[in-house]
Amino acid sequence: MKPEGFHEITPQDTPEKKINVGVLGYGFMGKVHSNSLLKIPYTYKTPPVFPLLIAMGGRNLENVKDTARRFGFRGVYIHWEDMVLDPDIEVFDICTPDHQHAGPSIAAAKEGKHVLCEKPMALTVDEAKQMWQHADAAGITHMCNYNYRFVPAVRLARRLLEDGALGTIYQFRVCYLQEAGRLPSTPLDDIWYASGTASGVLLGIGSHALDMARFLVGDIVKITGLKKTFTPVRRNLDGKEAQVNTDEGNMALLEFANGAVGTMESSAVSSGRKNQLTWEINGSKGSMKFDIEDLNHLYVCLEETTRPDVRGFTKISVTSPEHPLQCLHLPPGHNSGWEYSHVHAMAHFLDCASKNTSVAPYGATFYDGYVVQVLMEAIGQSMENGQKVDIETLLAIK
Repeated sequence: MKPEGFHEITPQDTPEKKINVGVLGYGFMGKVHSNSLLKIPYTYKTPPVFPLLIAMGGRNLENVKDTARRFGFRGVYIHWEDMVLDPDIEVFDICTPDHQHAGPSIAAAKEGKHVLCEKPMALTVDEAKQMWQHADAAGITHMCNYNYRFVPAVRLARRLLEDGALGTIYQFRVCYLQEAGRLPSTPLDDIWYASGTASGVLLGIGSHALDMARFLVGDIVKITGLKKTFTPVRRNLDGKEAQVNTDEGNMALLEFANGAVGTMESSAVSSGRKNQLTWEINGSKGSMKFDIEDLNHLYVCLEETTRPDVRGFTKISVTSPEHPLQCLHLPPGHNSGWEYSHVHAMAHFLDCASKNTSVAPYGATFYDGYVVQVLMEAIGQSMENGQKVDIETLLAIK
């Protein structure tokens, strides 16, 4: 018997739309996505949809059960081939290593499930194209999780660009820098980009930089690039020498369809850089700049609205109700963290999935993920032949 004054909450008191989600993968990103799903109902005053955590997938039964239990999933699968057949799962969320994206994505699409996939889409252009084409043919909602599109400061920048606040865009510079491989003595096993699937720095974090360029400035039509491995031989934890077969740093010159030019750089040998994604845009009416290590601020310089004697960048705290993607349970000035880019990304995707609509233009569709894959391949081609690559021609060929 409950004490007097207790008011029971019944299903009739929670009329919000619900959607059933399965998460494939229990590692770092599987935990990030599961955490984001749980946060959606209280991040927004009116959540677009309530996610229900149906099942988690992973190859190690003991480990996946432990993770799934802590997040409140109803059950687990150790074979994704079985998981995609679960009729209760409406959304299939893929958080596996890069080389395990294509198979589950295509199978889930064929089963009519909406698919969210971590970036990069795949290890190859061909795999990424197949993922996009199968998702498109199935008529499902699909998104490649380029979560930095959903940082409030980035979305404010996109709004200002859409409003023409910077005028004609001249230049764009973007860097994504980390330090995992800075020391030649670091064992190969302890370096994320060179061990496991050995995806490399360009696929691992350069993909984010390229997507940010497309999201803010537009289509890239020509690219010139290079990649570099600075420590080609390292030792494993057992002391044996091993080849490093991935890039550790890369750079590219970008030419955009709108006439702007840009540079892109990603590195995992940048001492002191834990996780820095920074960019700057220069236009005829002003400039903007952003740094993920200063997550809640956008720096804006507008020529037409600033006095000549104090002209310069204004530091804007993007934490007020008038700003995009606000966590409404936090008062203005109370900063949100890195994980909220995933909360906003997943909320957007689930809202679109519940309506069976596209995540574009603010979410990255599988086509966007495929184009980024083509851009990364083009950087490799340019490195090999020393020439500029025409992206429109490459897309037509692919």
